[in-house]
Amino acid sequence: MSKLDSHFDVSGKMTSKKVIVWGREDLLVWAVNSLLITQKDWIVTKLSNERGVDGLIQEVEKTHPDTIIVYQSTENIKSDFVTSQLLQAYPGLTVITINPNNNSVEVYEKKQILIEEISDLISVVEGTYEPISKPS
Repeated sequence: MSKLDSHFDVSGKMTSKKVIVWGREDLLVWAVNSLLITQKDWIVTKLSNERGVDGLIQEVEKTHPDTIIVYQSTENIKSDFVTSQLLQAYPGLTVITINPNNNSVEVYEKKQILIEEISDLISVVEGTYEPISKPS
């Protein structure tokens, strides 16, 4: 099980959602953070981008979040570079980039799927792939 998997109690219910909000210290970051912390059982960490990508990576290592929210308007830091680095290093992580200029978000997740037959590849491309559980 990955360190970044969701957190479950013994009954299988999700116990918390860990989120890092990473960006400038501005009104938009404050507003998003304020909204997220009202969610029941969510652990939200607001992190200034002044610490750079290294500071973000350190926080990811420390808190093992499920989701990271990155602002595309972050000066001197390319959000697509950060997203790529995070997804490569932490499979299972969800990265959401927010573009405040056009009020849109982009959601990124990395999935690694074992292809056993060519039909599996076709199913992945079509978006209909469902792994078949094999008996142990």
